[in-house]
Amino acid sequence: MLFVVLYSSGYVASKTGIAFTDPFTFQSLRLAIPIPIFLTIIYFFKADWPKKATEYVHLSVIGILIHGFCFTGMLIAYEWGMDAGTVGLIMALHPVLASVGAAVFLGENSSFKQALGLLLGTIGVVFIVGQKVHTGDNTYSGLFLTILCLFSMVAGVLYQKRFVAHMNLMTGSLIQHFSAFIPVFGLMLAFEPMTVNWTFPLLGSLLWMGIVLSLGSWLLFYILIRKRDVSHSQSYFFLVPPTITLLAWAFFDEDFGSYFILSIALIMAGIWAVTRQRLPRLTGREKTKNGMARSS
Repeated sequence: MLFVVLYSSGYVASKTGIAFTDPFTFQSLRLAIPIPIFLTIIYFFKADWPKKATEYVHLSVIGILIHGFCFTGMLIAYEWGMDAGTVGLIMALHPVLASVGAAVFLGENSSFKQALGLLLGTIGVVFIVGQKVHTGDNTYSGLFLTILCLFSMVAGVLYQKRFVAHMNLMTGSLIQHFSAFIPVFGLMLAFEPMTVNWTFPLLGSLLWMGIVLSLGSWLLFYILIRKRDVSHSQSYFFLVPPTITLLAWAFFDEDFGSYFILSIALIMAGIWAVTRQRLPRLTGREKTKNGMARSS
């Protein structure tokens, strides 16, 4: 739940900050802030660096897919007229795409209960998205770009699960942020005037995303990928749509639609179905052994 709240707040923070500068400039600042913090933590705690050159390549690819293309693209989508709630809702569709990709590319098995849970969660998200994408604040170009960001996120998740799921959280995050910073910084130099209207909302947005999200929500996200299969870990993203919708309503007065309660019910049922694990039944001998162990 902490991950869901922190991750959802990023959409509100980015929507707030992008009003005071251009997308590439904002993302360059946002990616640069946590880099010295990661370096300091790595130095004092002597975190392990990747042993192979291929691991650096894998981490760099993930950084470009997620922090580079995906989140920079969402900032551009805001510039093209998309509202924060709709962007977040479309991005929350990636659990079902990630689960299908995990079955196809990673060989993960999906039970009927997991498939049903993903279906319920997706229907809940679609109910919310269906009401919001027809509002006047959204554009077809922004919608198309957001969908591309969605697939970029899915590709990054699957790539990380396949190649570097057990990366060191500090050094791995540093490499990912730095690898995304380089191309975004280059695009800023090439296409933007680098004008920044320094205000307290912009500063708060950058610090929140650069520190709280990079060292909070994304580390929790990587732990979820490491500990669970893809369908299980990504199912929590179904909670992001209602959270974003409430935050967008509170901060930007964006309408959350008449199907909101029904959508939450479907989403919660879907997450319960995916994440609920049935305990194995014990034989009589195992029950006796467990009872002896407790008594001792």
